[in-house]
Amino acid sequence: MLKILYNIVIQIRNWLYDYKIFNSYKSSIPIISVGNITLGGTGKTPFVIYLAKIFLNKNLNPLIISRGYKRKSTDQILFKNGSLSPDLVGDEPFLISKKLPEIDIIVNKNRVQAVKYAEKSNKKYDIIILDDAFQHRSIYRDLDIVLINTNQNHSLLLPSGTLREPFKNISRSDCIVLTKNNENFNPLILENFNIPIFQCEESYSLSNNNNNDGIGFCGIGSPSSFWKTLNDLSINIIKKIEFKDHQKYNAQTIQSIENMLINEKTFFTTEKDWVKLPDSFIKKYNGVFVDMRVEIKNELFLNMLEKLCPKN
Repeated sequence: MLKILYNIVIQIRNWLYDYKIFNSYKSSIPIISVGNITLGGTGKTPFVIYLAKIFLNKNLNPLIISRGYKRKSTDQILFKNGSLSPDLVGDEPFLISKKLPEIDIIVNKNRVQAVKYAEKSNKKYDIIILDDAFQHRSIYRDLDIVLINTNQNHSLLLPSGTLREPFKNISRSDCIVLTKNNENFNPLILENFNIPIFQCEESYSLSNNNNNDGIGFCGIGSPSSFWKTLNDLSINIIKKIEFKDHQKYNAQTIQSIENMLINEKTFFTTEKDWVKLPDSFIKKYNGVFVDMRVEIKNELFLNMLEKLCPKN
């Protein structure tokens, strides 16, 4: 019953936007949306970082707007250079800010409000990247990118499965980006979409390689992808913990990890989890995080970006 009700609500909402009963705000600044059709685990954060770097390398001034999921604050916050805590701005915006210290980030649940604020700013933003915004149709986007984790099941809607909306709704995007490089992924599920499909090339490295054995833990949308990455990097995980996505590392959570570290000193985790760990915990053990980088080596995709913001 919940699945049926959820599907009805989603269909009605999309219908209202499709037939212009609900309007999408059109910004004077070009907007790119990076989103997905599932709950998470598609690699949105490294992909947002990748896009922002492209525009930085063109001497442009990008702005990233995020909801700041599960942050403690409620007001709009503009920050940069990792100057605020993950609890205050959300773990993903915080990580992006640490990786791209020169870029402004706005966290605001009301993305239209954030975009209007950017338009009036004297900082003259050249492009706005909306993080996790495929379902947020209140804003018109000049390029709508949907990421698909090729390891995930795309057959069931919430709450039975992980689909936020019917898979066929990908058709309203401008392009599809396949992530996680699953060789067994069946491309036939995409054959009815008359939009470009790009393969995202991913590379992984470890923050240090002092030990190849230890415990592992993560709090992300697709933990199976993390374990596979560690295996591909020849890491032997003795014990593992899978926390919920966007896990907060409070005293109780840290204690559960330390209970596994009694006979071990090395742990492996994701960079998204790493930035939320207390300094005292990091200094106590031999911690290692996985750094993920992405890239699309396709001229068509790069040309799509170029059309949004031609070189100065």
